[in-house]
Amino acid sequence: MKIRKHRAPGSPVSDAEREHEVRREIDSFLRAVSSYPDRFAREPYLSFQQHLSSVVTGTQTSATEEDPRH
Repeated sequence: MKIRKHRAPGSPVSDAEREHEVRREIDSFLRAVSSYPDRFAREPYLSFQQHLSSVVTGTQTSATEEDPRH
């Protein structure tokens, strides 16, 4: 029995594109793992998930810093 790869309709993604996306996600995760101890030392109430999210989005604003928009 063959295993079929299913893709969402209307969003064809090549294997190379998918591999690049996965590698980017892995790199972001590894950056977050290595940088979390220093950030946690400054912000002990920051969860790893919050830190990971900031690494992925490219923002590293402190939870205790004031938002310049306010």
